Amino acid sequence: MNEAERRICAYEGMGVHRTGREADSSATWWMMQELVKVGVDADRQTFRFPRVEIHESSIRFGGWDIPAEPTYDGAFTDHQGVSGVLRTDSGAGIVLMELGPERPERMAAGIYTSFELARQDGASGIILVMGDPDGEIVLRNAERPLEPIALPVLQVSPLDAEPLIDAVGSEVTMIVDGGRVDAPADNVVASVPGADAEAAPVVLMTPKSGWYTCAAERATGIAVWIEVAGRIAARPGRRTLNLVASSGHELHHLGLEHYIAALGESAREVHAWVHLGASIGARDGTPRYAASDDECFRIATEALAAQGIEREAFAVGSAGFGEARNVGEIDGRFVSLLGGHPYFHSPQDVFERCVDLELVERHVDAVEQIVRRLLD
Repeated sequence: MNEAERRICAYEGMGVHRTGREADSSATWWMMQELVKVGVDADRQTFRFPRVEIHESSIRFGGWDIPAEPTYDGAFTDHQGVSGVLRTDSGAGIVLMELGPERPERMAAGIYTSFELARQDGASGIILVMGDPDGEIVLRNAERPLEPIALPVLQVSPLDAEPLIDAVGSEVTMIVDGGRVDAPADNVVASVPGADAEAAPVVLMTPKSGWYTCAAERATGIAVWIEVAGRIAARPGRRTLNLVASSGHELHHLGLEHYIAALGESAREVHAWVHLGASIGARDGTPRYAASDDECFRIATEALAAQGIEREAFAVGSAGFGEARNVGEIDGRFVSLLGGHPYFHSPQDVFERCVDLELVERHVDAVEQIVRRLLD
């Protein structure tokens, strides 16, 4: 087992990496230790967030009790839930939406417009049916964790949805009995000093949280992040390399928002940000890359080509999706590697099924080249 495989499997083995939960906290300390092993002293940066606590979430009708996962930016009910006629069109009742992989709003922020229109039409709740290729549940990220929407929204796997679909036109009850509590979560932060202390730094960033074990979605990027950090520490560049692994990814990037806010005006003085986003080394993935300007685009394109890595490019200046959006909002320069894969946001995103280890290793070399070009 090489270092990349060891790190990916270690991260996966910690369990469900939702922000501020046990595995997310375990990952903080583990990543700090891994950085020390490669010659980088690390620390944690704590922030507060509204952690969702659920007592019960399900859909009941007839003799059925369908398990469901709430969105983390929706409304709650009491223990009795809300009831209404299940429907697939607009109007009063509970709206059922089937979102297959071909539906553009499946993971996009634009779905909130549909939620608001449903609310205005009298809906009392929304049920989303979303799944991976095997029918296991797939979850949406919460785009509005600090400003929750006014409707309860439950997510159901296609494997559990057949009786629900058959119940369209009947009354159902959806229960989202829970609330929000103020809670802590941590980013991992570190720095590799460069030769020129006056030169603007480069930031290498990757998210560290997600809905499930996230082997391909998150652990591959983390493995690349740690290895590249060690290589730069062994041979620093002209500029300082700052490192951040941010929690809160699935909650509209709350950890990175905190990191940027803590930097204050100096965030706008960063020379460039390199984002190791989702599915860096995913098997059967849909890899993309993005860059803020022509120079960053050229650096990324040349580094990827040198390792034989094929990625579809966003138009120059577009951040695509993921944490590079936050950098774009402060007019920062960036290179972003990102993408999806068939088991994205699914509990089945595990090493054996989803990770292409050889592709991960080629990304280590490509990312090192990108970072070194930007540091010098």
